Amino acid sequence: MEKILIVDDEPQIVSSVSDVLGSFGFDTISSTDPKEGLRMAEEMAPDLIILDWMMPNMNGLQFTDELRKAGHDTPILFLTAKGDLKVYEIEALRRGADDYMPKPFDPTLLIERVKVILKRVKRGSADTKADNSKHTYCNGELVIDYDAMQVLVNGVSCDLTSNEFKLVQYLEQNAGRVCTRDELLSRVWNYAFSGDVRTVDVTVRRTRRKIEPNQANYKYILTRRGSGYYFPKEFD
Repeated sequence: MEKILIVDDEPQIVSSVSDVLGSFGFDTISSTDPKEGLRMAEEMAPDLIILDWMMPNMNGLQFTDELRKAGHDTPILFLTAKGDLKVYEIEALRRGADDYMPKPFDPTLLIERVKVILKRVKRGSADTKADNSKHTYCNGELVIDYDAMQVLVNGVSCDLTSNEFKLVQYLEQNAGRVCTRDELLSRVWNYAFSGDVRTVDVTVRRTRRKIEPNQANYKYILTRRGSGYYFPKEFD
């Protein structure tokens, strides 16, 4: 069963989340100290991290930044008591988180969110392994290495998160065809229902900052206004 790391400075929250996850058979580890939690995330390789937003010494965004800088793309689900969730949701996604939930949390919804994230990660790994016909895309400037699950521009790794890589992969595999936001939510995020399309927009903006050589003139992730995003056929 998947291992889930819970990092929250409130012991009661840690206990509650652990109990809920444990009742569904998940293996949990936890810490009320974010710095210790970061060490555990790097050394113990959990399948998912459930992370508090506001913590002393290191908040959730700083935790996420440090984890991503260290090269770990472990999916992160934020728990936050913040009032204006939409504002913080966007910031969390910009910094590499996968999803968020408000406190106090609904146990059933928490489990469903956890299952969706873990299923998405498994599906992404399986899709990559199953694609035997194409292991690398290269046009001289942009390289998409499907086996290593990384993107390089002019030989330099773009350090994409799991969702960012899957977005680039899906768009390139469908080069020349406009992919709607709902389609991307379904195929990249594995949302079986209509979710918040801003999740797609935020991830696209973040990915563009990493892979586009010219920020004033995008080449690889283009927008069809009112429709969605596409990878140009000419580069395929």
